[in-house]
Amino acid sequence: MPRPKPTPRTRALAEGLRVARRAGRLAMTEVADKLDWSQSTISRIETDVRSASAEEASALLAVYGVTGESRDVLLSLSRDADQPHWLETRDAGVSCQLKTLAQYELGATRIVESCTAVLPVLVQTPSYARAALVATGVAAGEIEARLELARERQKVLGHKKFVAYLDEGALRRQIGGRRVMANQLRYLVSMAGRPTIELRVIPFSAGGRPGAHVLLEFGDARPVVYLEQRRSGLFLHRPDDVDPYFQSTVDAVALDPVRSMRLIESCLMVEARP
Repeated sequence: MPRPKPTPRTRALAEGLRVARRAGRLAMTEVADKLDWSQSTISRIETDVRSASAEEASALLAVYGVTGESRDVLLSLSRDADQPHWLETRDAGVSCQLKTLAQYELGATRIVESCTAVLPVLVQTPSYARAALVATGVAAGEIEARLELARERQKVLGHKKFVAYLDEGALRRQIGGRRVMANQLRYLVSMAGRPTIELRVIPFSAGGRPGAHVLLEFGDARPVVYLEQRRSGLFLHRPDDVDPYFQSTVDAVALDPVRSMRLIESCLMVEARP
């Protein structure tokens, strides 16, 4: 049985504290001296071997000079570390959850994503990604940061097993116009040729289906599920909540990779015609 994995909240807290220390250009030894802690304590907190308490997080943030909203977010993570789920609502900027999702993708052995209205970020072209962010109401001032994070997240492809269940509607919905959509579909065809990537289409004939989600699997720890909405996101990590995503009927109704490719190519022919 794999060891329990630190919760998404503690993962985000560890990364946030590490980034804050580095932003302050402080070595672990300096921080340890200032707080009269051992260097190993700092290391264990930053690697999420153990979670920082609210008091420890407050002390670290004081040394790092972190104030305002950034401090509030990290202290909230430390106080709520034992909560069963992590629901985050957001008004602006790249959310803490999306940064944590990127970290999880780096550590995952297998990523399974099921999409509905928009194609998965990991297989989006830059033009499609920009158009999708505009179409889903992301503020203009946030778009560049979101695109940069998407580019970083896409670097895991080729190193991880990635399975994407693509709703037929997402293939036929013109996001960004015909030229952008045609290039996106060509990109999907090229990506499907990679040995680590499997694209499966859920056709209209399959009827109803579960909503969009990302399932992340790890070799030495329990899996995690991420659900994203327009203004919020939710991480699930408890087995009772994650197991239904393994038992989903999506695989049974999705086309196999060969027939999926034929459907993607047929959509491409429609978008690419004069």
